Amino acid sequence: MEQNERIALFIDLDNFVGFCLDDGLAMDIKGEIKKLEEHGRVSIRRSFGDIVKLPMAADKKQELRQMLQANLVQHEDIPHYNNYKNTADIRLAIEALSIAYTYPDINCFAVIANDRDFMPLFAKLKEIGKTVIGIGSTSDSVGELYRSACDIFYYHDELGSHKPRIKRRTLNSEQDVVDLLLETVEYLESEDRKPLGATLVPEMKARADLDFKNYPYGSFRGFCEMLEGKGIISTEPQGGDVIVSIVPGAVVERAESQEQRPTGLLQEYMDFVKSVFKLKADLPSHDQRLQIYHKADEILAENPEGVPLKELSQQVTDELGLSNGEQTAVYKIIYTLYRSQSYLAERTEDSYNPQILHSIVSHEDMEKNLIKRLIILFRKHQPESEFNAHKWSEVFVGNTSFSRLIKFVYNYE
Repeated sequence: MEQNERIALFIDLDNFVGFCLDDGLAMDIKGEIKKLEEHGRVSIRRSFGDIVKLPMAADKKQELRQMLQANLVQHEDIPHYNNYKNTADIRLAIEALSIAYTYPDINCFAVIANDRDFMPLFAKLKEIGKTVIGIGSTSDSVGELYRSACDIFYYHDELGSHKPRIKRRTLNSEQDVVDLLLETVEYLESEDRKPLGATLVPEMKARADLDFKNYPYGSFRGFCEMLEGKGIISTEPQGGDVIVSIVPGAVVERAESQEQRPTGLLQEYMDFVKSVFKLKADLPSHDQRLQIYHKADEILAENPEGVPLKELSQQVTDELGLSNGEQTAVYKIIYTLYRSQSYLAERTEDSYNPQILHSIVSHEDMEKNLIKRLIILFRKHQPESEFNAHKWSEVFVGNTSFSRLIKFVYNYE
């Protein structure tokens, strides 16, 4: 296939989400787009399916829509009219054939699905001289007959982004094992993967030298039974395995204890923020940052001609009763917001000391802009480090409420 080919990509979204959930795969097509661009230009990108009826939480559905938008995919919602058959695959086939005859210069058609119902479509496209690229879930899930119906075939699990290096740790106590389990459950959920025992145990062992036989409970099942008895987790049988969920109250209790004694990824992320901002102390808390934004606005309102950034940061520090050592953090925060266009400002001869006139976004958007900038810096400077959106949200706001925003920024901005 020549590199200047024009390619049309089609996604059976119900099928795609289904095999991702079944096989514990990430719901992202960045890998597919990158692979297809090796063959040519992906000129048309369409997806079809009923997002409303997908077996996912509302925030996950929103993430799915954002993923499609970020990859420039035009989605068409196809409602399920009954419980037995949806019409997304029929709509996809009609659109593919329409484009095949309307745009004769598009010679390559890629379809993301595991559905043998598309084999007649593949046959017709090949009959009129088109090249068919099939993309399915895994080599274990896709049948040979379906693969052979395509000219080229790729697997979604092999096209995913490079998995970051996981820093192994030493387990010094039973509480360390508990923290490891909870952290791994959060990680799998943030990656849209089911926290099944068969998935959890290898992920935990990838993070630490772990052998359940060295502990009183003797096995993973025994470990889960102990934690379930303490009200920390709940388990749901699935086949011969169990799905592990964290009890909501346990998350709050654990987050509070970590605020006093950060461990693992939480400490690693906090250290990164301190290093990139060149801080001796931790980044001011979420509430403190909101006070900084508010106080800066008050000072700027009293000075319509503006205030030099260094002077502004010193005034904010003084009026909030912060120490001189914390003035560096105040300066770095306001400077980062200036660079992210949260303030209207005039440049001066000193590029690090612009004249700040007034804010032009809400305090909530300031917080989001600060977080976005730090996540982008983390991705740039530590691309091989493990990324956990839940942990990053805990660093910034003390809970997981910003996880979805952080994950989207890391993946797409």
